[in-house]
Amino acid sequence: MKKPDLVISIVNHSNPELLHDCLRTLYATTRDSSFEVWIVDNATGGRGVDAMRRDFPQVRWLFNTERKGFSANHNQVLRQARGRHFCIFNDDTIVHEGAFDALVRFMDDNPRVGMAGARLLNADGTIQNCTFRPMSLAGQLFDIVFLPRPLHFLKAMAIDPAQYGHDEARVSWVLGACIVVREEALAEVGLLDEQMSPLGNTEDTDWCVRAWKAGWEVAFCPEAVITHLTSRSFRPSDTGADKVRIELWRTRLAYFRKHHGRLHETAMRAILVGTLPYNSAVLTQTLLRGRMSLPEYRKQLATFLGISQMGLRARV
Repeated sequence: MKKPDLVISIVNHSNPELLHDCLRTLYATTRDSSFEVWIVDNATGGRGVDAMRRDFPQVRWLFNTERKGFSANHNQVLRQARGRHFCIFNDDTIVHEGAFDALVRFMDDNPRVGMAGARLLNADGTIQNCTFRPMSLAGQLFDIVFLPRPLHFLKAMAIDPAQYGHDEARVSWVLGACIVVREEALAEVGLLDEQMSPLGNTEDTDWCVRAWKAGWEVAFCPEAVITHLTSRSFRPSDTGADKVRIELWRTRLAYFRKHHGRLHETAMRAILVGTLPYNSAVLTQTLLRGRMSLPEYRKQLATFLGISQMGLRARV
Protein backbone atom coordinates (compact mmCIF):
# COMPACT_ATOMS: atom_id res chain seq x y z
CA MET A 1 0.00 0.00 0.00
CA LYS A 2 1.39 3.40 -1.02
CA LYS A 3 2.29 5.72 1.84
CA PRO A 4 0.49 9.06 2.02
CA ASP A 5 2.57 12.16 1.36
CA LEU A 6 1.79 13.45 4.84
CA VAL A 7 0.48 12.19 8.18
CA ILE A 8 -0.92 14.99 10.35
CA SER A 9 -1.03 14.37 14.10
CA ILE A 10 -3.39 16.51 16.21
CA VAL A 11 -4.20 16.26 19.92
CA ASN A 12 -7.76 16.92 21.08
CA HIS A 13 -7.29 18.64 24.45
CA SER A 14 -10.18 20.85 25.46
CA ASN A 15 -11.02 22.75 22.27
CA PRO A 16 -13.45 20.59 20.24
CA GLU A 17 -14.99 23.64 18.56
CA LEU A 18 -11.58 24.95 17.50
CA LEU A 19 -10.47 21.49 16.39
CA HIS A 20 -13.61 21.15 14.26
CA ASP A 21 -12.72 24.42 12.50
CA CYS A 22 -9.13 23.24 12.10
CA LEU A 23 -10.27 20.05 10.38
CA ARG A 24 -12.72 21.93 8.17
CA THR A 25 -10.02 24.28 6.86
CA LEU A 26 -7.43 21.50 6.59
CA TYR A 27 -9.60 19.35 4.32
CA ALA A 28 -10.85 22.32 2.32
CA THR A 29 -7.39 23.71 1.52
CA THR A 30 -5.24 20.62 0.90
CA ARG A 31 -5.74 19.53 -2.69
CA ASP A 32 -2.51 18.26 -4.25
CA SER A 33 -1.08 15.99 -1.55
CA SER A 34 -2.31 12.68 -0.21
CA PHE A 35 -2.62 12.81 3.57
CA GLU A 36 -4.01 11.16 6.67
CA VAL A 37 -5.19 12.92 9.80
CA TRP A 38 -4.75 11.18 13.14
CA ILE A 39 -6.32 12.66 16.28
CA VAL A 40 -5.35 11.64 19.80
CA ASP A 41 -8.26 12.29 22.15
CA ASN A 42 -6.54 13.20 25.40
CA ALA A 43 -9.15 11.75 27.78
CA THR A 44 -11.61 14.56 27.05
CA GLY A 45 -14.70 12.55 27.93
CA GLY A 46 -15.82 12.63 24.31
CA ARG A 47 -17.02 16.23 24.16
CA GLY A 48 -17.49 17.12 20.51
CA VAL A 49 -16.02 13.85 19.24
CA ASP A 50 -19.24 12.45 17.76
CA ALA A 51 -19.75 15.57 15.66
CA MET A 52 -16.20 15.42 14.33
CA ARG A 53 -16.43 11.71 13.56
CA ARG A 54 -19.67 12.37 11.69
CA ASP A 55 -18.32 15.31 9.67
CA PHE A 56 -14.82 13.88 9.08
CA PRO A 57 -15.20 10.08 8.92
CA GLN A 58 -11.77 9.69 7.28
CA VAL A 59 -9.96 10.80 10.44
CA ARG A 60 -8.21 8.07 12.42
CA TRP A 61 -8.68 8.31 16.19
CA LEU A 62 -6.68 7.15 19.20
CA PHE A 63 -8.30 7.42 22.64
CA ASN A 64 -6.37 7.89 25.88
CA THR A 65 -7.82 6.56 29.11
CA GLU A 66 -5.77 9.13 31.04
CA ARG A 67 -4.38 12.53 30.12
CA LYS A 68 -0.88 12.64 28.64
CA GLY A 69 1.51 15.40 27.67
CA PHE A 70 2.17 16.99 24.28
CA SER A 71 5.08 14.76 23.29
CA ALA A 72 3.57 11.52 24.59
CA ASN A 73 0.37 12.17 22.62
CA HIS A 74 2.07 12.91 19.31
CA ASN A 75 4.54 10.07 19.78
CA GLN A 76 1.65 7.61 19.69
CA VAL A 77 0.93 8.68 16.12
CA LEU A 78 4.59 8.92 15.12
CA ARG A 79 5.07 5.30 16.23
CA GLN A 80 2.01 3.85 14.50
CA ALA A 81 1.39 5.83 11.32
CA ARG A 82 3.19 5.36 8.01
CA GLY A 83 3.91 8.24 5.66
CA ARG A 84 6.61 10.03 3.66
CA HIS A 85 6.37 13.02 5.99
CA PHE A 86 4.75 13.67 9.36
CA CYS A 87 3.39 16.84 10.92
CA ILE A 88 2.76 17.61 14.57
CA PHE A 89 -0.03 20.16 14.47
CA ASN A 90 -1.95 22.18 17.04
CA ASP A 91 -5.71 22.00 17.36
CA ASP A 92 -6.05 25.80 17.74
CA THR A 93 -5.19 26.51 14.11
CA ILE A 94 -6.77 27.62 10.83
CA VAL A 95 -5.17 26.32 7.64
CA HIS A 96 -4.77 28.76 4.76
CA GLU A 97 -5.15 27.76 1.11
CA GLY A 98 -2.52 25.25 -0.01
CA ALA A 99 -0.46 25.40 3.20
CA PHE A 100 0.13 21.66 3.52
CA ASP A 101 0.59 21.24 -0.22
CA ALA A 102 3.33 23.89 0.01
CA LEU A 103 5.02 22.10 2.92
CA VAL A 104 5.04 18.74 1.13
CA ARG A 105 6.36 20.36 -2.04
CA PHE A 106 9.05 22.18 -0.05
CA MET A 107 10.20 18.96 1.64
CA ASP A 108 10.34 17.14 -1.71
CA ASP A 109 12.35 19.95 -3.30
CA ASN A 110 14.85 20.14 -0.40
CA PRO A 111 16.07 16.62 0.43
CA ARG A 112 18.51 17.77 3.15
CA VAL A 113 15.73 19.46 5.12
CA GLY A 114 14.67 17.14 7.91
CA MET A 115 12.15 19.46 9.56
CA ALA A 116 10.24 22.51 8.40
CA GLY A 117 7.82 25.02 9.85
CA ALA A 118 5.14 27.21 8.31
CA ARG A 119 4.58 30.95 8.58
CA LEU A 120 2.31 31.45 11.60
CA LEU A 121 -0.10 34.34 11.96
CA ASN A 122 -1.95 35.68 14.98
CA ALA A 123 -5.73 35.92 14.93
CA ASP A 124 -5.47 39.56 13.80
CA GLY A 125 -3.29 38.63 10.83
CA THR A 126 0.01 39.87 12.26
CA ILE A 127 3.10 37.66 12.12
CA GLN A 128 3.53 35.32 15.07
CA ASN A 129 6.99 34.43 16.31
CA CYS A 130 7.77 31.08 14.73
CA THR A 131 11.46 31.05 13.72
CA PHE A 132 14.19 31.26 16.31
CA ARG A 133 17.93 31.61 16.83
CA PRO A 134 19.79 29.15 19.09
CA MET A 135 18.56 29.19 22.69
CA SER A 136 21.09 31.00 24.90
CA LEU A 137 21.50 31.84 28.58
CA ALA A 138 21.46 35.55 27.75
CA GLY A 139 18.17 35.06 25.96
CA GLN A 140 16.69 33.35 29.00
CA LEU A 141 17.78 36.22 31.25
CA PHE A 142 16.22 38.82 28.96
CA ASP A 143 13.06 36.72 28.69
CA ILE A 144 12.42 36.26 32.40
CA VAL A 145 13.13 39.77 33.69
CA PHE A 146 11.04 42.91 33.37
CA LEU A 147 12.99 45.27 31.13
CA PRO A 148 12.51 49.03 30.80
CA ARG A 149 10.96 50.06 27.50
CA PRO A 150 14.24 51.18 25.85
CA LEU A 151 15.64 47.67 26.39
CA HIS A 152 12.64 45.69 25.12
CA PHE A 153 14.56 44.99 21.91
CA LEU A 154 16.68 42.54 23.92
CA LYS A 155 13.69 40.22 24.29
CA ALA A 156 13.47 39.96 20.50
CA MET A 157 17.08 38.85 20.06
CA ALA A 158 16.02 35.20 20.19
CA ILE A 159 13.74 35.67 17.14
CA ASP A 160 15.13 34.81 13.72
CA PRO A 161 14.07 37.63 11.36
CA ALA A 162 13.43 35.10 8.59
CA GLN A 163 9.80 35.01 9.77
CA TYR A 164 9.27 38.56 8.49
CA GLY A 165 10.49 37.84 4.97
CA HIS A 166 9.21 35.94 1.97
CA ASP A 167 12.24 33.74 1.36
CA GLU A 168 12.85 30.18 2.43
CA ALA A 169 15.44 30.05 5.21
CA ARG A 170 17.39 27.68 7.41
CA VAL A 171 16.79 28.43 11.09
CA SER A 172 17.81 26.97 14.44
CA TRP A 173 14.30 25.88 15.37
CA VAL A 174 10.64 26.42 14.55
CA LEU A 175 7.57 26.59 16.75
CA GLY A 176 5.91 23.30 17.62
CA ALA A 177 2.44 24.42 16.54
CA CYS A 178 3.34 23.09 13.08
CA ILE A 179 6.46 21.05 12.36
CA VAL A 180 6.78 18.74 9.37
CA VAL A 181 9.43 16.03 9.68
CA ARG A 182 10.74 13.76 6.93
CA GLU A 183 10.31 10.01 7.49
CA GLU A 184 14.07 9.39 7.22
CA ALA A 185 14.85 12.24 9.61
CA LEU A 186 12.36 10.91 12.14
CA ALA A 187 14.04 7.51 12.00
CA GLU A 188 17.45 9.09 12.73
CA VAL A 189 16.47 11.84 15.17
CA GLY A 190 13.87 9.87 17.11
CA LEU A 191 10.59 10.78 18.72
CA LEU A 192 9.73 13.87 20.73
CA ASP A 193 11.31 13.92 24.20
CA GLU A 194 8.50 13.13 26.63
CA GLN A 195 10.49 14.41 29.62
CA MET A 196 10.95 17.75 27.89
CA SER A 197 7.24 18.47 27.63
CA PRO A 198 4.80 16.92 30.08
CA LEU A 199 2.59 19.81 28.96
CA GLY A 200 4.15 21.20 25.81
CA ASN A 201 6.98 23.68 25.97
CA THR A 202 10.60 23.06 24.88
CA GLU A 203 10.13 19.82 22.98
CA ASP A 204 10.14 21.72 19.66
CA THR A 205 13.51 23.34 20.39
CA ASP A 206 15.00 20.02 21.48
CA TRP A 207 13.65 18.15 18.43
CA CYS A 208 15.02 20.69 15.95
CA VAL A 209 18.41 20.88 17.68
CA ARG A 210 18.65 17.09 17.58
CA ALA A 211 17.88 17.22 13.84
CA TRP A 212 20.75 19.65 13.24
CA LYS A 213 23.08 17.45 15.31
CA ALA A 214 22.09 14.44 13.20
CA GLY A 215 23.06 16.28 10.03
CA TRP A 216 19.62 17.44 8.89
CA GLU A 217 18.59 21.03 8.17
CA VAL A 218 15.66 22.83 9.81
CA ALA A 219 13.86 25.28 7.57
CA PHE A 220 11.16 27.95 7.33
CA CYS A 221 8.64 27.65 4.48
CA PRO A 222 6.89 31.04 4.16
CA GLU A 223 4.61 29.85 1.36
CA ALA A 224 2.75 27.71 3.91
CA VAL A 225 0.56 29.96 6.07
CA ILE A 226 -1.28 28.90 9.25
CA THR A 227 -3.23 31.04 11.70
CA HIS A 228 -2.36 29.94 15.23
CA LEU A 229 -4.71 31.10 17.96
CA THR A 230 -1.86 31.17 20.47
CA SER A 231 -1.87 28.76 23.37
CA ARG A 232 -5.57 28.01 23.41
CA SER A 233 -4.50 24.41 24.01
CA PHE A 234 -2.82 25.26 27.34
CA ARG A 235 -4.76 27.65 29.52
CA PRO A 236 -3.27 28.81 32.83
CA SER A 237 -5.42 28.70 35.94
CA ASP A 238 -7.29 31.85 36.85
CA THR A 239 -5.98 31.89 40.41
CA GLY A 240 -2.68 30.97 42.05
CA ALA A 241 0.66 30.50 40.35
CA ASP A 242 0.72 29.91 36.59
CA LYS A 243 1.77 26.25 36.57
CA VAL A 244 2.09 26.19 32.78
CA ARG A 245 4.64 29.02 32.92
CA ILE A 246 6.57 27.34 35.73
CA GLU A 247 6.67 24.14 33.68
CA LEU A 248 7.95 26.10 30.68
CA TRP A 249 10.97 27.21 32.68
CA ARG A 250 11.56 23.70 34.04
CA THR A 251 11.75 22.35 30.50
CA ARG A 252 14.20 25.09 29.53
CA LEU A 253 16.35 24.09 32.48
CA ALA A 254 16.18 20.49 31.29
CA TYR A 255 17.12 21.63 27.77
CA PHE A 256 20.33 23.32 28.94
CA ARG A 257 21.25 20.28 31.02
CA LYS A 258 20.65 17.94 28.09
CA HIS A 259 22.39 19.91 25.35
CA HIS A 260 25.01 21.99 27.19
CA GLY A 261 25.86 20.13 30.40
CA ARG A 262 26.00 20.90 34.10
CA LEU A 263 27.73 24.28 33.85
CA HIS A 264 24.92 25.74 31.75
CA GLU A 265 22.35 24.04 33.96
CA THR A 266 23.88 25.73 37.02
CA ALA A 267 23.92 29.10 35.28
CA MET A 268 20.27 28.65 34.29
CA ARG A 269 19.34 27.85 37.87
CA ALA A 270 21.13 31.04 38.96
CA ILE A 271 19.01 33.02 36.51
CA LEU A 272 15.76 31.46 37.74
CA VAL A 273 16.58 32.10 41.38
CA GLY A 274 18.58 35.31 41.16
CA THR A 275 16.00 37.31 39.20
CA LEU A 276 13.27 36.85 41.84
CA PRO A 277 14.14 39.93 43.98
CA TYR A 278 14.31 42.24 40.96
CA ASN A 279 11.07 40.97 39.39
CA SER A 280 9.32 41.13 42.77
CA ALA A 281 10.43 44.75 43.23
CA VAL A 282 9.16 45.71 39.77
CA LEU A 283 5.82 44.02 40.44
CA THR A 284 5.46 45.79 43.79
CA GLN A 285 6.29 49.15 42.22
CA THR A 286 3.71 48.55 39.50
CA LEU A 287 1.08 47.69 42.11
CA LEU A 288 1.82 50.78 44.21
CA ARG A 289 1.53 53.00 41.14
CA GLY A 290 -1.95 51.60 40.50
CA ARG A 291 -1.00 49.93 37.23
CA MET A 292 -1.82 46.40 38.37
CA SER A 293 -4.70 44.89 40.32
CA LEU A 294 -4.01 43.13 43.61
CA PRO A 295 -5.21 39.70 42.31
CA GLU A 296 -2.92 39.98 39.27
CA TYR A 297 -0.04 41.05 41.51
CA ARG A 298 -0.54 38.04 43.75
CA LYS A 299 -0.76 35.69 40.76
CA GLN A 300 2.41 36.99 39.12
CA LEU A 301 4.34 37.08 42.38
CA ALA A 302 3.31 33.49 43.13
CA THR A 303 4.42 32.47 39.64
CA PHE A 304 7.88 34.05 39.99
CA LEU A 305 8.23 32.48 43.43
CA GLY A 306 7.27 29.11 41.94
CA ILE A 307 9.84 29.52 39.16
CA SER A 308 12.52 30.36 41.73
CA GLN A 309 11.64 27.38 43.93
CA MET A 310 11.66 25.12 40.89
CA GLY A 311 15.08 26.47 39.95
CA LEU A 312 16.39 25.43 43.34
CA ARG A 313 14.77 22.01 43.63
CA ALA A 314 13.92 20.56 40.22
CA ARG A 315 15.79 17.46 39.12
CA VAL A 316 16.37 17.37 35.37
